[in-house]
Amino acid sequence: MSSWRGHQLSRRRLLALTGATLVSSLLRRAPLSLLAQESLATQVYLHAYDPQTTPAADAVLTALEAATDLRWLAPGDSVFLKVASNSNRQPPAVTSPDVLEPIIRRLREAGAGTIYVGDMSGAYFVRHLSDQTIGSTRENMRQNGLLQAAEDAGATIHCFEEVSFERAYVPGIPAGEHHWGEDLQVAEILDRVDHVINLPRLGSHALAGYTLGLKNAIGWISDHSRMALHRDGDTFQAKIAEINAIPQLREKTRLTLTLVDWALTTYGPDTGYRLPLARPVILASDDVVSHDQIALLTLLWARRQTPSADLQQEPYPEMSNGFNWAFVLTVWGANAVAAYRDLITVDDLADSDTDMHLNNAFTVLHGRRPDRIEVRLSGAAADPSLIDMLTSRPELGIALMNSAAS
Repeated sequence: MSSWRGHQLSRRRLLALTGATLVSSLLRRAPLSLLAQESLATQVYLHAYDPQTTPAADAVLTALEAATDLRWLAPGDSVFLKVASNSNRQPPAVTSPDVLEPIIRRLREAGAGTIYVGDMSGAYFVRHLSDQTIGSTRENMRQNGLLQAAEDAGATIHCFEEVSFERAYVPGIPAGEHHWGEDLQVAEILDRVDHVINLPRLGSHALAGYTLGLKNAIGWISDHSRMALHRDGDTFQAKIAEINAIPQLREKTRLTLTLVDWALTTYGPDTGYRLPLARPVILASDDVVSHDQIALLTLLWARRQTPSADLQQEPYPEMSNGFNWAFVLTVWGANAVAAYRDLITVDDLADSDTDMHLNNAFTVLHGRRPDRIEVRLSGAAADPSLIDMLTSRPELGIALMNSAAS
């Protein structure tokens, strides 16, 4: 062994001489600069279907089973299905109710215990304060269809503002350095539930640019945290990414799945142009940020099918700061707006070098952008123009391949 000193050993020779156990030990102790050289790849499933011949529930179940085998679920485990019920508006302003029944049914078959469905609506619709609660997520869910879909499937409805204020929230502490200070408070059920499934919608957002899986995490946070998020506009994008790095979400989120039968292609989050897809797609991944990369390109593809008159009314990015300033003043008052700082906005939402929350999240959750995002295609043939959009940016490292689930 002494003759090895001063020589750089290859991985192959180490394996031959010492076995995989020693190599594994050495790699665990290797400096970060060496580990960073390892290839990083993630997967996103894109399942397309013809709604004339395939029910949405069947397509959702196919995508679910392609993206996860549910081995993480032990008998009796609780699961929280985090929907986007920002308002009482119809999908795609909120999560499609069609995703709930097939997922809940499959979780039941796999032995899940309590299955929760819930959210807390946006601050225009619901305020949860120490002395009063204004509005009702449950009522919004009744109007937008999510309540009946969840109850019909046998889920337990859990709206965060229905928990008494004194115990409704716990500290959220993102891993590593962050911009939140002590302002991040998240729904207490995150400390109690075993697993989270993230069920966002596909939509534009007048302030954030887009609202997908990462942005769906805003529903977990308290009214005070929402105020800090909007007031401190220069860290708005960074803070969205950082919410997803709190241990309760990072360690418990098993899947992010979006049914895209409609897309909200302008304005958002509650109003805008609603584009129906002749050939819907379902996006599913165990990695929320890679899911959002493909979802963002899908949204930009859908915008190309939006009437030009509607696109001309899109407020992002020119009007975003005015909207956010007015939002902070209207909801949280003069004291909050006195400390207001401008939002960061960009002209090209898909630019991988900007300070958007999607790009921030790759760094926060993975340390860097993956070398390759594998998009596994299944079901019916996806629209060729969507395929072109997904491969239009080589710097994003997106590779298309057929899925075994086809």
